[in-house]
Amino acid sequence: MNASRSKRAPGRPKSGPNRPSMRDKVLLTASVLFMELGYEPVSINMIAERAGVTKASVYYYFANKSILFTAAVMEMMLRISAVTERIIGENGSLRERLAQIALSKMTKSQAHVEFESLMREALPSLSEEQRAEIRRAEHRIHEVLAAEFARAMESGEIPPGHPMLLSHAFSALLMIGSRERIGEEEFAPERLAAAVVDLFLNGAGGK
Repeated sequence: MNASRSKRAPGRPKSGPNRPSMRDKVLLTASVLFMELGYEPVSINMIAERAGVTKASVYYYFANKSILFTAAVMEMMLRISAVTERIIGENGSLRERLAQIALSKMTKSQAHVEFESLMREALPSLSEEQRAEIRRAEHRIHEVLAAEFARAMESGEIPPGHPMLLSHAFSALLMIGSRERIGEEEFAPERLAAAVVDLFLNGAGGK
């Protein structure tokens, strides 16, 4: 063995050109577990086991659970923002594109915990800076939707209103997609996505 070759720091994952990013794997696993179980039940050890890595590997990238939580949520928000922006930029009516966004969330989501509930649970463990970072990442998603709602108002596609308020209202309705049943009835994702968009655009009374 070459004595001049630097040694890996304890816990540092092995790297290679064909090896997926260990950090990304940990972040994805953490975001899924937090959304499945909430903040308190999830441990670093649980994340490491689910990701198939050592606990030391997790700590190599993230000094503690609150830092990992913040990074995982921000990464999740970044993915949602990218998907939202891509769909919003496609051709089609506003209704069609909103239905695609809703369907994307409903088919990919493994969430069992509502995001605001998750944040309330995590808040005591987060610093002010961490809380602000998460809210800024969340706000970027709303900015993408609000900009499109503003454009739709200008074109007459939807009535005048408050674009950012509409963005938050639509996002809140999408939380329905994390439910497996609505009352006693099961909804296929496509049907539920269309129903949510109809409710959002038409209201309870319809047109």
